[in-house]
Amino acid sequence: MKTIALSILTIVLITFCAVSTANAQQTGPEKGHSFARGMKGMMAHRNELIKKLNLTDQQKDKIADLRTSFQKSMVDLKADLKKNKIDLKALKSKDNVSREDVVAAVEKVNKSRDAITLAFANHMYDVYQILTPEQQKIVKESKLGMGMGGRGRMGGRGRMGSCNGCMF
Repeated sequence: MKTIALSILTIVLITFCAVSTANAQQTGPEKGHSFARGMKGMMAHRNELIKKLNLTDQQKDKIADLRTSFQKSMVDLKADLKKNKIDLKALKSKDNVSREDVVAAVEKVNKSRDAITLAFANHMYDVYQILTPEQQKIVKESKLGMGMGGRGRMGGRGRMGSCNGCMF
């Protein structure tokens, strides 16, 4: 009798584990956190907002020029950040590194990050200034705002400076 009960219990536990594992591995929009689903929703909201703004052709051209300029500047800023991170990593791998050297390298990385964040903020403000007061009000009332509201873009840390998820 004990062996039958133990066998049944073992089968139930194995079945439960197998079902749990299968459910945990299942992916797609209907399960868990889906980055793609969140991006679709954000892009749909962004597109809806742009339609509401009813931008003139002149505004669209100015925004496109700003975006091109911003993206070009981002190439240089991100390259500087990457170089500074590489320098910091190389410094940390050396023997007998002074605190001052590490602090200086970390400060260079932070300055690079700050430059990217500042460039993004300036870009968003430049775009915002192209809008009429009525359009600015629509942007302020939207959930996206200027790409800087709530918990930030991407629902968390996000990647400032990419302009892939910003309003324009």
